[in-house]
Amino acid sequence: MKRFTVILILLAMFDCLCQACTSKESTDEQTETILKSLKDNQARILVKIDGKEFYLAQSVFSGQTLFTPDVLNVTLTDQFEGKTILNIAKEKWYATGHVGDDISTDGRTASNLKMGKIIDREKMIGEGYMMTEGKIEAVRFAKNSMIFKLTGKVGKYSDFQQPDKYVPFEGTIIYKKPAVSLVNITENEVFSASTTN
Repeated sequence: MKRFTVILILLAMFDCLCQACTSKESTDEQTETILKSLKDNQARILVKIDGKEFYLAQSVFSGQTLFTPDVLNVTLTDQFEGKTILNIAKEKWYATGHVGDDISTDGRTASNLKMGKIIDREKMIGEGYMMTEGKIEAVRFAKNSMIFKLTGKVGKYSDFQQPDKYVPFEGTIIYKKPAVSLVNITENEVFSASTTN
């Protein structure tokens, strides 16, 4: 009986591992499908805030990336005036072999992420969030595509000085052949430690 229980536990663990692999594979497939559907300098931003999709499924973003020795900036706007601004601000952010940063409200980092959209065009009312803690990580960082994974918590813009609550969020930015501006840095320096998982 004991042996049977151990076998059942091992089978259950194996099943969980297989489901996790399948989930990652389907996410990777979805990302690649989205990437193939984009034109140059277009992006999709898939973000859930407190379990709800933030941007419309049909939102397609375009924008600009700016690279300096101390800042990576990605600014993207969609056809509905939704906007996302991602900043990784640290000295020689490109030289570590890993593009990303941890975000916190305690002032340890100047890196940040802001997201906003218009919810009532007639009254010009918007909804915006700022990342208050978490992680920005480039899982792919190359000239032809950039994919950023976002995890953590956000607070509403209007509440940011003293937010009454932070809500969980997760997301992915999928950006095909970004428009690039370089200031006091070369393209080779920026992409020399490319992440292409």
